[in-house]
Amino acid sequence: MQTNPSRREFLRMTGLGLAGLGLAACAAPAGTPATGTDSGAPSEEAAELVFWHPTQEHGELMQQRFNESGASFQVKWELGEYDTNTKTMAALAAGTPPPVSYLGRWQVGDLAVRNAILTLDDAYEASETLKWDTIWERLQKDSISWGKRWIVPYTTDTRALFYHKDMMEQAGFDPEKPPTTWAEVQEMAVAMTTRDDAGRLETVGFTPSFGNPPVYLMFLTVLWCLGGDMVNEDMSQVTIAGEKGQEAMSFLKQLLDAQGGYEELAAFTKSLTLAEGIDAFSAGQVGLAMNTNGRVLNYDRYSPDLNYGLAVGPVFPDYNIEANYDGGGGWYFFKQGGDFERSWEFVEFLMAPDFYTSYADQFWMMPARSDVGAAWAELDPRREIFISTANTVKWIPIFVGVLETLGDVSTMFDNVLIGGGDIASELDAAQAKIQTILDAHNDYPVPS
Repeated sequence: MQTNPSRREFLRMTGLGLAGLGLAACAAPAGTPATGTDSGAPSEEAAELVFWHPTQEHGELMQQRFNESGASFQVKWELGEYDTNTKTMAALAAGTPPPVSYLGRWQVGDLAVRNAILTLDDAYEASETLKWDTIWERLQKDSISWGKRWIVPYTTDTRALFYHKDMMEQAGFDPEKPPTTWAEVQEMAVAMTTRDDAGRLETVGFTPSFGNPPVYLMFLTVLWCLGGDMVNEDMSQVTIAGEKGQEAMSFLKQLLDAQGGYEELAAFTKSLTLAEGIDAFSAGQVGLAMNTNGRVLNYDRYSPDLNYGLAVGPVFPDYNIEANYDGGGGWYFFKQGGDFERSWEFVEFLMAPDFYTSYADQFWMMPARSDVGAAWAELDPRREIFISTANTVKWIPIFVGVLETLGDVSTMFDNVLIGGGDIASELDAAQAKIQTILDAHNDYPVPS
């Protein structure tokens, strides 16, 4: 994820003050519907339905396949965004958002509370082809806020432990027996970390500065492995500063210090100069990494002879919760964009098994539909390890301003692992800041 403008900056840019946010969240702009099933007909000028997607190759494929499908209208792809919302904010401020856009799931709360997007409960109920119960339950949870469904989840991903067999063998381990516990990860990581005669790192066993989730989000992964979470079940209380949070950060510090310290490990992975499509793992300079299903496609393209394996994430035996992390995005329907009926028809096409399976296969994107996901996994046996956890994997909670909170997690992470800060104190400070944002979320009126 990338850094976004804060909530205050968003409101300033869109002309909404904090005091006016509640009013803005209660009524749709004039001439636009409050739900996705009464949007009116497209204007005569809208010969093509415009949609936003952040990746050209993906967007153009969607455009081509839909326009060849025999539908009564054509679509036109335009470049959107995913983990940022700068273009979206500017379009909202100008009153010119697209009818439909693919964005990261975390944006549900931020856009719903700003009265920017349509609710989809009625549309799901009326659809003959897009059924809510085909969506992974895990993704259903992220699509619902204030008891309403706001998006059509489209892609997700999970993580597996990628292990470099040649590096394992060189370090004296059986390359067919990857680590299954965090203790084994530490043992192997230390053995695979090597230095030259001058004491400079040559290879690294395991570091959050490489792989995915990126850097500080590894804290949440380890926290989940210990049975903890970022917030409690009803999203009223931030919980990272408790015993589990301290244990997670203590373990990470121990793991990284045993290899030379996080600062040195991060500097090493970030300074590597590698050929196109080659990363630290495929170059044989990082031995173990948590990474996404999409990374397999990269290795197939650029490192077809790479000798590696995939394993479920490591566990702490007392909890037996596999390390994992997911993400992904979905389709948002903007009130000011209008043209809902055609937008929904377009998304129904994208979610239909014929197109969806081939699209997901081509890009190694895990589908949000469980039935299509099963078909996707059958096309390549390596996908089973990713698809098997689609309903149990965890991610950040979805609430207004959640992306701001990740900056606080990142600051805590760096202060502990680079600045030498006290773990308990840094977690307390981060929790207090995050709690302020969560309280604001819970104080907002229910969006219409």
